[in-house]
Amino acid sequence: MKKTREKRLRTLESILRSRPRPPMVLRYGSIRYLPPDTGGERHIAIVKSEPTALPNVQHCEFEERVGPALGAHHDLSFTVYLSAEDENGNSR
Repeated sequence: MKKTREKRLRTLESILRSRPRPPMVLRYGSIRYLPPDTGGERHIAIVKSEPTALPNVQHCEFEERVGPALGAHHDLSFTVYLSAEDENGNSR
């Protein structure tokens, strides 16, 4: 039984190693938040997405929405939300 389990584990590990992984994506852009007095669960959605001159980099517009997110997003992405001041180059 132990040898069978070890063999299955080795097989699964080899399958997982051989799967191509999607490239990591950097998404950045401005975000519109809901008013602070809005109650309940919230999530952030991508409203607009544009490719840039760099591969795997997208300039996006985000907005906060009421309610739970529709589906789990499990890609290898890194997201940076910028305020309007950040987008215009103004520092605080």
